[in-house]
Amino acid sequence: MSLSSRRKSLALPPLMAALLALGACSAGQPSAPPLPAVEKAAPLTTADADFVQKLNEMDMTQIALAKIAETHAARSDVATLGATIVKDLTGNQDRLTKLVTTHAITLTAKPSSEDQKIIDRMQHVHGAAFDRNYIRYLSRDHAKMKPVIESEIASSKNPDLVKLANDTKAMLAAYEAQLK
Repeated sequence: MSLSSRRKSLALPPLMAALLALGACSAGQPSAPPLPAVEKAAPLTTADADFVQKLNEMDMTQIALAKIAETHAARSDVATLGATIVKDLTGNQDRLTKLVTTHAITLTAKPSSEDQKIIDRMQHVHGAAFDRNYIRYLSRDHAKMKPVIESEIASSKNPDLVKLANDTKAMLAAYEAQLK
């Protein structure tokens, strides 16, 4: 190593230390701007709360009946539809629960006594009779829920609830198509 390269190598570390020290004395980075205010979800109206409860009850009842359909149906397409309904509406229930937790709404944990009677009655039916009764129930329930869902889509100001209603409407239409 030559004398000049030794001098350079000995002079370089103190020079770097001086530059780093001077850099630390600078004004620094400007502070980050404040974050924008978190947008609150649109509040749920009384009609929204009623819809949430009706949708919750429909989901619970259809999930219970679909679980029965998986084992009691004579037709494989009815049993397969039951499995699909369980999967889809369980996801729907999860979304519904997540949506209402921010609005201090408590969902019922059990189907109504009227729906529970239907569930209890269907547990004792097997084969082709089960298929007929199950398809009839789904058709009636979907026909009953369709105007409720349509009304919610048209009137709700909560975009998350409207999306859930639209998704539910699409699911019910798909189930109806499979039943035919």
